Amino acid sequence: MEETKNTASGRTGWLERPGSIKKLFLSLLVVSAILILADLAYHKHAHYAVEEWFGFYAIFGFIAYSLIVGAGWIWRRLVMRSEDYYDG
Repeated sequence: MEETKNTASGRTGWLERPGSIKKLFLSLLVVSAILILADLAYHKHAHYAVEEWFGFYAIFGFIAYSLIVGAGWIWRRLVMRSEDYYDG
């Protein structure tokens, strides 16, 4: 695998270095775990009983994000034009 270099400075970008993606992913997992565990550290003033469940907001956010991505995928299928739409 050939490394690409930034033409202006001649250096490889940090995301293009081997291992950087793995470090970024592990960092994201650690931050997510800390935030979910922080859910245990405070008293919630919930409007609904379901809001008091452990990890409710993490689960709700994941489901909402998944629905948004799914809707975008469906929307793209509906409005996408062919590659040669503007030709001729």
